[in-house]
Amino acid sequence: MTMCVRACGAAAVLGLAALLAACGGGGGSPAGAPLTGTAPPTSGISTGTAGLSAATALNITVTQVTIGGPPVVNFVVTNQAGQGMTGLVGSDLRFNIAKLVPSAGGGPADWQNYINRANGGAVQGTQERVATGYSFGTLVGLGGGAYTYTFATDITSPTANPCPAPCTDAGGKALDLSYASALTHRVTIQQANSAYPLASGVFDWVPAGGPLVTQRNVVDTATCNSCHAQLQAHGTRVDTRLCVTCHNPGSWVAGAPNTTVDFKALVHRIHYNDGGLALPSVIAGTPNTVGSTDFSAVTFPQDVRNCARCHSAAPASTVTTATAQGNNWQQVPSRAACGACHDNVYFGLAGDPARPYQTQAHSGGVQADDSNCANCHAAGKFSGLQDIVVAHSLPTRLKAAAAKFSLNIVSVTSTTPGAKPVVTFSVTDPTNGNAPYDIAKSPAFTAGANSTLSLQIGWTTAEFNNTGSGQAWGQPVTINALTTAVPGTAAGTYTVTSPVAVPVGQTGTLRVLLDGHPAGAVTTAGSYTDRLAVTSVFKDVAVSGSVVARRVVVDIAKCNVCHDSLSLHGNNRSNEPQVCAVCHNPNATDAVMRPAAGGVDGKAEEAIDFKTMIHGIHAGQASNGGFRNKGLVIYGFGGSVNDFSGVVFPGQLNNCAACHAGNSYQITGLWAAPVAGGILGTTIASGASTTDPADNLRISPTAAVCSSCHDGVADRAHMQDPGNGGNFSATQAALLAGPAEGCVLCHGSGAIFDVQTVHGVK
Repeated sequence: MTMCVRACGAAAVLGLAALLAACGGGGGSPAGAPLTGTAPPTSGISTGTAGLSAATALNITVTQVTIGGPPVVNFVVTNQAGQGMTGLVGSDLRFNIAKLVPSAGGGPADWQNYINRANGGAVQGTQERVATGYSFGTLVGLGGGAYTYTFATDITSPTANPCPAPCTDAGGKALDLSYASALTHRVTIQQANSAYPLASGVFDWVPAGGPLVTQRNVVDTATCNSCHAQLQAHGTRVDTRLCVTCHNPGSWVAGAPNTTVDFKALVHRIHYNDGGLALPSVIAGTPNTVGSTDFSAVTFPQDVRNCARCHSAAPASTVTTATAQGNNWQQVPSRAACGACHDNVYFGLAGDPARPYQTQAHSGGVQADDSNCANCHAAGKFSGLQDIVVAHSLPTRLKAAAAKFSLNIVSVTSTTPGAKPVVTFSVTDPTNGNAPYDIAKSPAFTAGANSTLSLQIGWTTAEFNNTGSGQAWGQPVTINALTTAVPGTAAGTYTVTSPVAVPVGQTGTLRVLLDGHPAGAVTTAGSYTDRLAVTSVFKDVAVSGSVVARRVVVDIAKCNVCHDSLSLHGNNRSNEPQVCAVCHNPNATDAVMRPAAGGVDGKAEEAIDFKTMIHGIHAGQASNGGFRNKGLVIYGFGGSVNDFSGVVFPGQLNNCAACHAGNSYQITGLWAAPVAGGILGTTIASGASTTDPADNLRISPTAAVCSSCHDGVADRAHMQDPGNGGNFSATQAALLAGPAEGCVLCHGSGAIFDVQTVHGVK
């Protein structure tokens, strides 16, 4: 439950194992014996590369593999309509074959690639491909989208397939590349021409016949893609089942120390940083590098102990795809997997001198192999922290504790201009028949700094500005409900009267917020030191006329695909964007939190308008030209410096639908003429008064939104073109009086450069 503070994922990190490492572990295919024939497609046939170029998806189906020397693979390639795709040539495809070796020491089975190369003193799994330094066999097109490929490598012959020196893993253990027909094998095919849709074909079988007794299918690519949108590693690899055939214990990078690129170790290490927890080695000052790539700044955008986010044998949520061995993390622990995160622990007699951060001996003594791991750490073996599920359960337990609290705004009265609103609220336990809490006596609300409950009142829902609230820089009326509430007339309710009246002359709809964090005793029984992220709530009440709801822009369920539970400001505001918008409005900047001399970014203030700030955070990677080419810095509570310049969005940044509700990203409705429709420009420089925003300088609304991602010089010049109407420094009155933004003409729904079309939103 943290926001991305630096890098949200490996999706945009280039270099060795970049995106590949960002997805999870293991892979596998359904069991099944080899099929015969070429199984030609049932409908239309393409004609060469024209059909490939027009395809929106490719499907590669392996129909038969025979091994009597160099493996021979029959496969069919079809498009999204099931039509056979002819025209693929050798340079379009890459091939691989591996065996799944059961552990001799009680740990998980591991893949071992048959095709390997020496690289910089190390051994690494590789593919057959058309490129200098690689082998490639014979590809034959059979017509109708069917092909056959004969490997160049005879995996049955040690002489024809010698193990490259030094023929060991990163720890010096000898590799075994001998052909073992009784083991589960995997053939993978990669479509590597970026001009065509990327695709993989994966086939598991036992060459000697019989069922797939040993399998390894730990994390599904679809689970990775729920956050990464399209996992894409090394340019064109998009399937974890393919990844693991090279990224296994037999592949490593030479150095001091040697570094394994085994999937289960690599992926855990990359993701083990959520802004609160980080690799012990990184904390001790050793960068998390693989080859020349440093993953130290990568941040997993939720609690790293939430193992079920990626691993599950049964769907734990709508974003986790079940896999056959998805519960391996519970039942088959290993030194490699556990030591990837707990890298300060050593399992031998002493730590590795090349790893000075290994300062903690394994509490269970020396472990020469994985044979004893499950005895102490498998689920259900012990009730204490030895149980791996218990040890990683804190996120789940905190969510369960938070679920015992429901914040409720019962009523809001006295909302006419000049009156002081009266708010009646309650806090109840939905797991206990909505029994009310006594906030004056319950330790959840009396634990001092660990308990908060706050009311805010802002206006108006047409566009929050809070003018007349008496608060600085566009903030709403804020009330400490724990210290000001009095018992209400109904049992279990409390009443608070606003110290500030609704401004005379105010119209429209005001909004009341109720948020905060009750204290929980989850981490330590009886301590009440946990801040429980309870969902914030709001209630809209008319000042004049009838209630008008604010536009819905962000879908919190989409946020929580990556964030799990989006909770900010010390777990005070949780899982409700409509609450965020009241404070993060067009009048608001962070000036009140910044030092008088200016911030670390050289600015006197930065806008915290929700519609620009969120774009700026998620597109904030300064090294990739992010927000104003410098990265976004926001000063928060207590003067905290929140530098988002290292944030890397793990998905496709131009996929507006990843966050937006419906078509709210399109220039339509109020946004066709935003200023005339009442939408305020985003403040970039506050005026002389901290409470009256009339002389604030602003960016016109559409330009503000678009420039929060498209922040180049040419982009700004385009927006400010006299025919387009964008303005980057004007009061709201000047925006109303000046030329209107004409963005809708070219970028509106159905226009020639419709936002949906230009961004490729599907």
